[in-house]
Amino acid sequence: MKNTFRAALAALLALLLLLGSASAVMVDEDGYLEEILLEDGEQIEFNDSQADESLQASIDKVNEMQHILLLGIDARPGQTTGRTDTMIILTVDTNNQKIKLMSLMRDIIVAIPGRENNRLNAAFVFGGADLLLQTIEENFGIHIEHYVGVNFSMLASLIDQLGGLTLTVESEYYMDRINAVIKEDNKVLGVDVNDGLLTHAGEQLMTGKQAQAYARYRYGTSDGDFGRTARQREVITKIFHKLTEMSLVELSALAVSNIDNVVTNLTLQDMMLLAPAMLSLKDAEIEELRIPVDNGYKFQTVRGMSVIVPDRTKTMEAIAAFLNEG
Repeated sequence: MKNTFRAALAALLALLLLLGSASAVMVDEDGYLEEILLEDGEQIEFNDSQADESLQASIDKVNEMQHILLLGIDARPGQTTGRTDTMIILTVDTNNQKIKLMSLMRDIIVAIPGRENNRLNAAFVFGGADLLLQTIEENFGIHIEHYVGVNFSMLASLIDQLGGLTLTVESEYYMDRINAVIKEDNKVLGVDVNDGLLTHAGEQLMTGKQAQAYARYRYGTSDGDFGRTARQREVITKIFHKLTEMSLVELSALAVSNIDNVVTNLTLQDMMLLAPAMLSLKDAEIEELRIPVDNGYKFQTVRGMSVIVPDRTKTMEAIAAFLNEG
């Protein structure tokens, strides 16, 4: 029994580690952190329609579920902090054998406790994970106690440890976009700029470096950051399926070799409680949602920068429907 529990715990650690790392796909291909933090005093007008009683009941039900916030922290080698340019809420629904992934786009304008309105990915810079969790609850009604965070430089190594991922590049144009990200990373890492480039389009087994770039590129595409969040969820899903094919011994080794690189507030007791639930989800269906939802937002320019202003009512209705769906 004791060895079984340890193996189960290691499996949970590996799952959380790799799901978290898959969300670490943040830095733009043209350089380091953009200077985008808004100064205090900027006011954004929100659609502040109040939720009706039935919607509030749905939100209350949502908060009876288990949520974990997966963070991709935008910190390059030599940097110690950065913005959370990737934020995905992982919801474990054991009753219906489902795993739900909800992306929160980084450019959503929100109310940050103790600050003026700002982009969502600024909350982590202002007050770390605790302030980000408060911001998400205040703006989206979801109470999240736990988070798992990594920086983008881990992702390639982790995917390589899994033997790579099979992904599809739609055309040579997108292959060039992916290669542009790889070249930028190579410059930062001080290796040959052409190391590890893709050589053709279509379905293929990608290395960690290539898969990371696949999940990160956005410039030169019509869907920009919207498409990028979809690719992030695709990568997470493929990593999950890879994990379900591994033995408990393999998962244990994977967790032991990588857990020190993960930032999390999950305690050993938390993991003990989560382990049985996570291990029961091998055949779970994975569902996805992106916030803002289609037809539920508008773009607004603030100091020359484009931000996303969500429609509060449509957003809250979509979240409640997605997470309460059986």
